[in-house]
Amino acid sequence: MTPPPIGPRVARFALDRLGYGPRPDAIDEVLGRGLERWIEDQLAPSTDGALDARLRPLSSLSYTIPQTLSRYEADQRSIGVALQELRTAHFIRAVHSKNQLEEVLTDFWFNHFNVYQGDSPTRYGVARYEMDAIRPHVLGRFRDLLGAVANSWAMMSYLDNYLSSARAINENYARELMELHTLGVDGGYSQSDVQEVARAFTGWGLDQRAGAFTFRAGSHDQAAKTVLGQRLPAGQGKKDGEDVLDLLSRHPSTARFIATKLGRRLVSDTPSEAIVARGAEAFTSTNGDLAEVVRAIVGTADFWNEAFGAGKIKTPHEFVVSALRAIGAEVTSARALVEGRGGSSLTSMGMPTYEALDPTGWSDRGTDWLPNPGSHLARMNFVLSLVSQTTEGVAVDLRTLIGNADAADAAAVTAIVDKRVFGGTMPAEVASACRSVGSSGSLPAGFKVVGLALASPAFQAR
Repeated sequence: MTPPPIGPRVARFALDRLGYGPRPDAIDEVLGRGLERWIEDQLAPSTDGALDARLRPLSSLSYTIPQTLSRYEADQRSIGVALQELRTAHFIRAVHSKNQLEEVLTDFWFNHFNVYQGDSPTRYGVARYEMDAIRPHVLGRFRDLLGAVANSWAMMSYLDNYLSSARAINENYARELMELHTLGVDGGYSQSDVQEVARAFTGWGLDQRAGAFTFRAGSHDQAAKTVLGQRLPAGQGKKDGEDVLDLLSRHPSTARFIATKLGRRLVSDTPSEAIVARGAEAFTSTNGDLAEVVRAIVGTADFWNEAFGAGKIKTPHEFVVSALRAIGAEVTSARALVEGRGGSSLTSMGMPTYEALDPTGWSDRGTDWLPNPGSHLARMNFVLSLVSQTTEGVAVDLRTLIGNADAADAAAVTAIVDKRVFGGTMPAEVASACRSVGSSGSLPAGFKVVGLALASPAFQAR
């Protein structure tokens, strides 16, 4: 891996692509640490005691699925509290974790293996799904991640596989396993393969009383099967499904599909063939080591060339988290961020957390999130609520960003925002508009500068 010479622009780019953007001191920290060392730190996450302390008050994060079900039976309101705490934890991690790449990839892989929190009985297992099936494997081996998802309460319930038996086969999981999770829609499978994979996963389901994934041997189709030309002998039981996961995780189409999706998240809406080929080669040669796939993508010239391009449009989620990080906000609740009033929430922007209804998840193409007038207004409203310090559950002290600069001096604050948020890349027209901000109204001119910069088209891209 040979990144370009280190400088504020490149440091900001790394923070934007391998994290959720800079906090006020982050660009200087990357410059001081050295880019390669910072990237290696991100590829090997370390313990974050400060983050653990922030999460400690969220008691429901430790609940098992049986405990969640038991509490729901005692008080049906408890599931709403648990899901709200999960959302809060999601934003606390994204905003405050020093392991930014881990947070970006946890969001990426949850979306790749999407489940919908509003589905029942899926919702009782969403927290454990993210924390036990997704998070531990985002920089591990793809086969382990794929297996953890397949053996989870959330996925088996969301795609109705818990209803599938030899007598009444459900193809939902089988189809999405190949189309969305591994091979891709053009990955070379047929409808016959879908049917055979569905047979292989009969009996994979839930013990709703115990609150756990279970395999029901009596519901499994024990006959021989053929998947992508490979024969699965009769009488294998649960091993049928595990063999399918082995086969799919090693398939060349899976290598290219995963490399393409990671390239789209980390590089551009249309990652180059060089990026896809490099990522797919790393996937195949390392038996699906996801950290090595990311390392391979980051090691391409095409990745670093993006630092000097127009950028990739942020999703609403990326925009909100990057804005919170940019101003050094302290997050203790996500309620207002996701569902707050005043047309400034992620719901208003069209991306409420954990509420992508379809198995495809949210779009990973920035162009799909080009703000329409309503969405852009919601983004501006959100920035206004931040600089006005009126967002519930979010503590904002703009001195964290502007330091000792005179809050009434628009030009001085503009220079600081350019350096600490944009890495010296603030477009001339944005800088000019910021320097021209007056001091009328209740907010100091410098605070208005921060709001204008965060609402600008330049901050909508990463």
